[in-house]
Amino acid sequence: SAVKATSGSDPDQPTYAEAMAGAHREEYEEAMMKEISELEEHGTWKTMKRSAVPKEAKILPSTWVLQTKRYPDGRHRKHKARFCVRGDRQVEGVDYQEKYSPVVSWSMVRMLMCLSLSQELCSKQVDFSNAFVQAKLAEDEHIYVEIPKGFDYGGNSEKQKVLKLRRSLYGLVQAPLYWGNHLKAALEREGLKQSVSDPCMFVGNDMVVLTYVDDVLFFGKDGKRIDAKIEALKKRGFKLTVEDDVYAFLGVEVTRLSNGEIELKQRGLINKV
Repeated sequence: SAVKATSGSDPDQPTYAEAMAGAHREEYEEAMMKEISELEEHGTWKTMKRSAVPKEAKILPSTWVLQTKRYPDGRHRKHKARFCVRGDRQVEGVDYQEKYSPVVSWSMVRMLMCLSLSQELCSKQVDFSNAFVQAKLAEDEHIYVEIPKGFDYGGNSEKQKVLKLRRSLYGLVQAPLYWGNHLKAALEREGLKQSVSDPCMFVGNDMVVLTYVDDVLFFGKDGKRIDAKIEALKKRGFKLTVEDDVYAFLGVEVTRLSNGEIELKQRGLINKV
């Protein structure tokens, strides 16, 4: 999930200004173009004149969250850009009513990882593209947002135009709630039952599924069943990409030794620390 980095805290999470002045400006600009293009394909917003926004309405600031993604051994993987709403400017009871959304416990993730290794289970990681956008806003919600830095929607648009959201967007306080409910409903329609012990674990069809915001981890004996379940989600309209196994998501390198032992490494994280 997107977290705004403080200036200078992490070279892999630059601010917009740092990225535009840095050595990877072109890569980040390409990532931002891709982000806006995908959001527009989802019909996330419509542009409107600032003068047409009701006087009592709040126009929320927007921000870019940029990140360099790496493999567990520290090698560069990709540059990522996330266009976000400044949800810290929202007021409870005024801009939103409910916000609770569960997050999977790390003890559950570690347990499933150990079980997967010991039982030689198949595993797949699924990353939902612009997950929050795939959940619609409530019909009675009217949310206005400043246009993204670096983009022009006609003329002096930063002053003249704003975005009116049609769908949920990263940074909105209520966005995780909408997405969580949307994903839960889809998994349950596919025959998976939510666990009582952890609401982010779903069980059924000889597999276990863990949800971590926009990342979903599948574990099971039969890889073909996992692939079929992922295809079923695609047919329901979900936009997603399939990674390899789940260990890269956890930042762990797994090596099976000839003597039967399993070696786990986190060189990339250790070197970074």
